Amino acid sequence: MPFFSDASPGGFEPKRQFRFTVTFSELQNLTFMVTKTGKPEYKLDKTAHQVLNHEFKFPNIVSWQDVNVSFIDAVDPNVGSRFYDALLNTGYMLPSTLDKFKGGVTKLHAAQSIGQVTIRQLDGGDVTGLASDGVGAVQLNPNVVDEWVLINAWITSLKFGEGLDYTSTDLVTVDLTLKYDFAQYSRGNQPIG
Repeated sequence: MPFFSDASPGGFEPKRQFRFTVTFSELQNLTFMVTKTGKPEYKLDKTAHQVLNHEFKFPNIVSWQDVNVSFIDAVDPNVGSRFYDALLNTGYMLPSTLDKFKGGVTKLHAAQSIGQVTIRQLDGGDVTGLASDGVGAVQLNPNVVDEWVLINAWITSLKFGEGLDYTSTDLVTVDLTLKYDFAQYSRGNQPIG
């Protein structure tokens, strides 16, 4: 008998890679422009201690790894333009005059320029609105099964696409890398709100 036969009616439901959203609280209307994202990951460094011919390892510092996010660029919303404006909001100034050489990027402004970054993994949703005879409007209401909030996230690199090419019909993408202090995780079947 399969291991999932004793599960709730409908059986086992795996998480799917294509059911997710990414939001930046200071950059509105970009959620549905995301094509793929990494999820948080950490490494736990070790410290070794040697006694005679033996080495003993002890856990040391937790280091959270970068997250990469890819977007489709569009005329509206102009994703590349939004992230260029976010760069200017970090404190960066184009060095066009001597006074503008004095400005500088700070972590506070870099984090504030994009706001809170939230990655949500979704399930297939609950079916609502189905008439008793099986005919009628069907609405799927996905639930959040995993939620990651990147604390103090800021952009470390941004690529405004691969370039332009007359022989290609591919969509233009914007790819960025985020650094953050740590990720806060929560789980549960919470409706999207």
